[in-house]
Amino acid sequence: MSALDDLVAAVLATPKYRAVCPDTVRRLGAAELARRSRPKAALKATKARLHQVFGAFDRALDYGRLLEELSTAHTSGDEGALRATCRAALACHASTRERLAILDRFYAEVFAVTGVPARVLDLACGLHPLAIPWMGLPREASYRACDLDGRAVAFLNRCGPLLGRDLEASHADILCSPPTGEADVAFLLKAAASLERQERGGALRVLEALRARHAVVSYPVASLGGRGKGMRENYEAGFRQMLRGRPWRVQRLPFATELAFVVTK
Repeated sequence: MSALDDLVAAVLATPKYRAVCPDTVRRLGAAELARRSRPKAALKATKARLHQVFGAFDRALDYGRLLEELSTAHTSGDEGALRATCRAALACHASTRERLAILDRFYAEVFAVTGVPARVLDLACGLHPLAIPWMGLPREASYRACDLDGRAVAFLNRCGPLLGRDLEASHADILCSPPTGEADVAFLLKAAASLERQERGGALRVLEALRARHAVVSYPVASLGGRGKGMRENYEAGFRQMLRGRPWRVQRLPFATELAFVVTK
């Protein structure tokens, strides 16, 4: 085995990171090995970067319990109960928890720009597909999602029938393997900044590779600690600089807890 193979195996053997997409570990590990002569130092640095990408947002969710609760709500036939269960699950993750206050407006305003999609891509999705009950998608809509957390992916792949939609999730790193499927709308919610931190130009590379008419890109307006001074302005400036020179139309959608842009290619 190579030094990189050893590093990947060591990272994936740890409980904290065993669910991370192996491609992500390999990508970050290769970069750290190129910077450091000592494998142990590269391993430590890789774990530190993984914490920024994955660990800082990780929650020890009981996916089995969440699935049981969704199944019970689905069986009841009560749309209100299903929404309440999805809302409780969305509250378990910082990114989607911040969107709860604007759920009723978010998709209405986004789809007022894009039209209601029949084909959706959800990149670095987390638990976002559980917001499907608020999207107003047609019954025949296809929803394709991907995330680097294998636990979330396995959970979401059992949620499609419970949400009444054609939902499939894949365990993937979009910087290694940008999605190739066509879509009417692609979501890249609160992920572009992380992509840029991992690879300069990474977010733009993903956007350019998308075979989607519209991409919905959003940014947080406050840190995990609640500090938000200047974040909205800084992210918007960086986003517009990133797209400079591209012949794409951009519609700004500001919300209280999130700054979104609809990019029409």
